Amino acid sequence: MDEIVKVMARGLIALPSDVRRKLGVKEGDILKVEVKDQEVVLRKEKRIYDLKGALSSKSPSAERKSFGEILAEELKRKQGEKG
Repeated sequence: MDEIVKVMARGLIALPSDVRRKLGVKEGDILKVEVKDQEVVLRKEKRIYDLKGALSSKSPSAERKSFGEILAEELKRKQGEKG
């Protein structure tokens, strides 16, 4: 999906609605901006409430892990789904 956008004052761009829908980007979401060679890459960042259910009582190993470990595992799992 290729889209053309115009850079406005102060470097602002508007994401086309088709792109927002495809990526599930809503008002208030956080996007990470990465520069690779001559390309700009936007990635939707995870927020803490995106991890709802990660600390399920069904997971006995969750009791032995730190929040940081659980968070890192969940982020890897979510990125694997996109892969």
